[in-house]
This record gives sequence, C-alpha cells and structure tokens, in this order.
Amino acid sequence: DLIMLLLMVGNLIVLPVGITFFKEENSPPWIVFNVLSDTFFLLDLVLNFRTGIVVEEGAEILLAPRAIRTRYLRTWFLVDFISSIPVDYIFLVVELEPRLDAEVYKTARALRIVRFTKILSLLRLLRLSRLIRYIHQWEEIFHMTYDLASA
Repeated sequence: DLIMLLLMVGNLIVLPVGITFFKEENSPPWIVFNVLSDTFFLLDLVLNFRTGIVVEEGAEILLAPRAIRTRYLRTWFLVDFISSIPVDYIFLVVELEPRLDAEVYKTARALRIVRFTKILSLLRLLRLSRLIRYIHQWEEIFHMTYDLASA
C-alpha cells in the first residue's frame, strides 16, 4: 500500500502537469514512467481480489475469497478498473493518425485522475498500520527523554 500511495502521489503531480503543459508525451522517459505505473496499478487490481478485509467491529481479518471478491466489486473495483486502463500499452501497440494522437492520448490519460480517490482509502489504511504505531512509540520515547532532560 505504501508503494501504491507513492505511485499515486507521483501520478498526482506528473499527470496534470504532463497533460497540461507538454505536447510531446511520447518521449521514452514519459512512456517508461507510465508503463511502470500502469503495470503496478494493474497488479494492484488483481491483488485486491486476494487481500483480506478488516472487519470494522474488531481486529479480525476476513480471508474468505468470495467475501473479498464481493466487497471489492461493490466498493473500489470500478474506480480501480477505470483508472487502470493501460492507455500507454494501447498506444504503444496501436498507432493513431498523427493529428489525432495527442488529443486522444490526453483524453485517455485524464481517466487516470479517477485513481486519486483511492488515496483517501490508502491514508486510512496507513493510519492503522504498524508504521504509525512505531512512530507513535518513538514519539513517546522522545517526549520522555525530553521530560527527563529538562527535569
């Protein structure tokens, strides 16, 4: 989830800037970034069908594949699917007319902005993660050290 969050933040910066200001989005660095991004998001789409569900009443994790599939299809699947359409793979394979290429490409790339709604979900997951607990523990240690040093 941390890798996905970093990719989303990277795309959050790169996509609007690229769509708005750069006419030539078919340069090798741009294509490599987008293909890697598409690959990770497609992999995330598949892995979400196998990721356990945290039951909200407690700390229990539900691992039943049918329940996971049903919940994912009802919640984030449509957003993930639309935002994970591999536009760059399609444009690498299919050649469009040169004058249509840039406009169609920009329009298709704009679909990826839908992906950013998932940042809210990932931030909620990060809040619950061990990383936050460790940071909180270190914060308490630093406060105790400060209190002892200033006493």
